[in-house]
Amino acid sequence: ILGKTNMSEFAFSGLGLNPHYGTPGNAADPACIPGGSSSGAGVSVGQGTSDIAIGSDTGGSVRIPASLN
Repeated sequence: ILGKTNMSEFAFSGLGLNPHYGTPGNAADPACIPGGSSSGAGVSVGQGTSDIAIGSDTGGSVRIPASLN
């Protein structure tokens, strides 16, 4: 089973903001930023809605959401 998550446009944000499709809420506190360009992947694993997620890690794009969520 596959799912689709939001991420920042062109994988270009350490904050995980997506003004076009909506910024995912942080898994711990939805009012906080999710972090990284692979923000949706970090949120889905942090919430437990998926066991694994993939993303690119050019400048911390996976490490930042993993640590914030």
